[in-house]
Amino acid sequence: MNCEVLVDNAPFSFEISGQFHWGDDEVLYKEKGNIISGRPWKNRGYTQLKLLNEMDSSSLRRSIKKVLLRIFKELRIHCDDRFTLEKYHHTIRTESLHQRVIGETSRLTGGDFGFDLPKLIRKISNELEAPLEIFNPLLNEEYIILRINRPHSLDMNPPHRDGYQDVWKDTLNIWIPIAGCTPQSSLPVIPGSHLWNEKEIYRTAVQGAMINNRRYHVPGIVKTRRGRLHMIRPCPRYGEALVFTPFLIHGAALNSQRDTTRFSLELRLFHGNALKKAGTFGLSSAKADVFQGLPD
Repeated sequence: MNCEVLVDNAPFSFEISGQFHWGDDEVLYKEKGNIISGRPWKNRGYTQLKLLNEMDSSSLRRSIKKVLLRIFKELRIHCDDRFTLEKYHHTIRTESLHQRVIGETSRLTGGDFGFDLPKLIRKISNELEAPLEIFNPLLNEEYIILRINRPHSLDMNPPHRDGYQDVWKDTLNIWIPIAGCTPQSSLPVIPGSHLWNEKEIYRTAVQGAMINNRRYHVPGIVKTRRGRLHMIRPCPRYGEALVFTPFLIHGAALNSQRDTTRFSLELRLFHGNALKKAGTFGLSSAKADVFQGLPD
């Protein structure tokens, strides 16, 4: 099925294969007790926060480059001393090689970084006045993804919500630009879409969407009863983060830059108060469920 989106009023379309259905008559986002409740941007569903000074931002970038070079070494991928993140696609020239790399970058932990992530998380918690943790008790692990989006590729998710699974409902998405992030490559969102009723959403099931013969774990949204998907790119600056509820529709992050790969870091922060609710879920079943629906 053809998915048509407008990203900053520019039309973009691609094919999503799968079994589609309209959702049930319910709003998944619940304001009571939500992490963003009481925030001035709660109806928009997202905000941008200044998190890092120039020195810390550069340190994080260097740390991520070291992570990538370590992965290259483990996979026996040669790169020369001139390697830069923005020219990643000059080193990783095939789809099969790229898939091997992202197989490693999609399951990182704080121990992979030579950077003070706990300090960063404390700053986010202070800014939002909420106790946030990177350790998710429903998964019994941390959850960090290094997103790599090559120019003019389909290195992107379909439009989706992360909040379709219980394991993400008490989390907050933190999207941090690292390299190659511009108005032509940053993450698109639909403001206010976390408030939309599911009966207005036409989507696949979890693990039900395929793009370019690749199966995606997240459900793919192709249209709504409101018409085409009108998305915008907030485009946080380096040192800032895009912070949004997991119920906000986001994705379709086409990198339209001619010769620059985009890197971003994505954290899922768990609401500390929800730690008490973790015991009401079967940990093993929750973990198995999310492994069937990990966002790409």
